[in-house]
Amino acid sequence: MEVSGRKPERSFKDSVGRSSAEDGEVFCQPCSSDGDWMVAMGYCENCNEYLCATCLKVHRRQAVSRNHKVLEGENMPKARMSSVTLNACSELCAKHTNEIVKFYCSAHDVVGCGDCMVLDHKSCKVDRIQDISMNYHNGAEHQELQQKVDQFLQNIEQVKRQIQTNDKHIQQTYITAVNCVKAFKKEILEYLDKAEADMLAELNKRKRSDEKMISDLKEHEKTMRKNIQELHEKLQLQLNHANELFAAAKEMKERITHIGDSIKQLQQDCQFRQYEFVCSKQVKEMVASQFKLGELLVKKHIVEMEPKFDSEIGIKASDDTEDCEIFACALISYNRIILADYSNKCLKIVDIENRNIAEKYKLQSGSRGLAVITKNRFAVALPDEQKIQFLTLTQCDKITESNAINVKGRCEKIACQNNKIMVLYPDRVVILNMDGKETKTICNSNVKWQMDIAHDSKSFYVSNSSLRKSVFRFDFEGNLIATYKDKDLSDVRGLCVTRDGTVLVCNCEDNGSVHMISPECKKIKEILKQNDHVSRPCCVSFCDETNILFLCNNSSTLDSKLRNVINIFQFK
Repeated sequence: MEVSGRKPERSFKDSVGRSSAEDGEVFCQPCSSDGDWMVAMGYCENCNEYLCATCLKVHRRQAVSRNHKVLEGENMPKARMSSVTLNACSELCAKHTNEIVKFYCSAHDVVGCGDCMVLDHKSCKVDRIQDISMNYHNGAEHQELQQKVDQFLQNIEQVKRQIQTNDKHIQQTYITAVNCVKAFKKEILEYLDKAEADMLAELNKRKRSDEKMISDLKEHEKTMRKNIQELHEKLQLQLNHANELFAAAKEMKERITHIGDSIKQLQQDCQFRQYEFVCSKQVKEMVASQFKLGELLVKKHIVEMEPKFDSEIGIKASDDTEDCEIFACALISYNRIILADYSNKCLKIVDIENRNIAEKYKLQSGSRGLAVITKNRFAVALPDEQKIQFLTLTQCDKITESNAINVKGRCEKIACQNNKIMVLYPDRVVILNMDGKETKTICNSNVKWQMDIAHDSKSFYVSNSSLRKSVFRFDFEGNLIATYKDKDLSDVRGLCVTRDGTVLVCNCEDNGSVHMISPECKKIKEILKQNDHVSRPCCVSFCDETNILFLCNNSSTLDSKLRNVINIFQFK
């Protein structure tokens, strides 16, 4: 049996009882329970416990343990005693603190000292603990208790992991919210900057117009002044010559009338009308209201909501020769989703907002698998060509070819995680870097690797539609973490993992549905059962920003109305 008094590893589970440290030293068990690693100097046979010098000294002083048999130095056992001893019980009675617990009342299922039995259990059948303890030790009740405690340890480990996960989510939620506030503020400032620029542009335009008007008035005034000055000088020259003055006055009569009219017009043009800036009534009211940028709303967990059919988008293009066969779909953004149409040998980018096909890209062969790497880069599996083709999406929703990597065999399904490509074969999963070099091969003889693959940050899931009809969860070292099976899951197909770790699994039946399971592969609930828009569901995607689920049906026996659309369900 392992020595619980020796230095353990750091996890909670291991601190309850582990083997010795590498150097073989035995440590004091009371001290180690508090995280202090003191070398054991003695061993109490009655307590079956290792003690350091300090604890040993206290142990010998206490009335309850001063007569215990203690082994020191070389006489200490090298390992904790595995045999069950029948030494007298040393537990003190909770009611009579000077007495030791020695008896058991089966009628009331309690233990106590002699005083307890005399006072409270006179008419009961009482046993001595040392007479019945061996049977208990080897009995079912002890085993059940041990199993419960072990289960408690597992449960508390799960709680610890959940707390750690929640802590990460809290930090991430805070960072995301702060970024959203700053982004919204930036959006407002950009809007205000543009509004200010537009207003200043209008002011500058008005200023240039007014300045041109002043310039024209100045020129007109200058010309008029010149003409009037000429008349004045001519009249002054003829002032002492009556005949010439009369003739000149009559000649300039028409000119005088024209100058008078021009001065009146000039006086009217000089009536300048001032203007002032009046701020927007809406903006002024908004500022006066001391509005908040927004509010913090508690986002519902996906399991707390139910999907309601929203709409469908036609995905059959005018030049398609066959009905659509969609075996893979993936979100590029909240308003763009990419589909792999196997029968028409193409990729289709669907504009969710405008409800149409934004781009169609022809392939040399049909594809059943694709993976989004970034918002403008993705990869598509081409099993007939035994390669993975990388593609780039331009700002105009145009798809262009990038590089390609060759693979060993027909790869039907792929997924991308941290610049790694996971390739699903019938007998294994191979992890490649972006250059196509294999970094890990994961095999399991008990699993048929087929149908679909999805992932979260620490693990990946594969679906299996053979006799097992299961979903398997693996870590990236190839260890099987959990398995999901359900009697209502008859044909496993598409997989999708939401941001919070919930897994969505298509049940590809005539009256199909979607199973919602936890990261521990426990069933949460089944959704979209007996839905008119769901029959033979084959692939699924979920948008965490909008809480929208996208679903494609696929079967040669389906009505074309169900095959040639992507269905949109809003979670509320």
